[in-house]
Amino acid sequence: MAKEYPLGVRRDGSYYTRIEWADHTESDPTFWVCNVISDDTERNGGTWGAHTMGPANVVLSFFGEEQTVGKIMIFRNVGITISILEELAKTINIYCCDNDEPRKLRRIDDDIESVKWKKLITVTTEKAEGWQEVVLPEKVKAKYLRFELVENHGTPPEIDWTEISEFKIYP
Repeated sequence: MAKEYPLGVRRDGSYYTRIEWADHTESDPTFWVCNVISDDTERNGGTWGAHTMGPANVVLSFFGEEQTVGKIMIFRNVGITISILEELAKTINIYCCDNDEPRKLRRIDDDIESVKWKKLITVTTEKAEGWQEVVLPEKVKAKYLRFELVENHGTPPEIDWTEISEFKIYP
């Protein structure tokens, strides 16, 4: 008999999430913000290449449900073959919100700081490709998570990209 999983939980135990809002994305599918939930972790695609030195924000939800969050897996990848690891997001702030206030974020001009966020942790990523586990200091109940790519690993000014590949959220 096949194993059954709770509604909203993948086979690996992570939650299904939905992108609610982002302040940086690109028209090229290899750089779309939707890649942060796509399970595509290969080079030549599968990253969120935010065309900025930082910050860049994305807000994820659990389809309107509140979930317990205790661990986050971050896949570090810079996507296309010509990208360099210095483009990888070095510092990532992770926030949560347990109410529906983030629903008011709709347009690129909307102010992410107009929502009351609780800062959970600041993560410094290793300058390497692959998964990095982030265990929160304490489990939280959240309806929304905000990931802020603060800076990259130090590209020259003419390479203004801050990239990450995927976020997986676990209880």
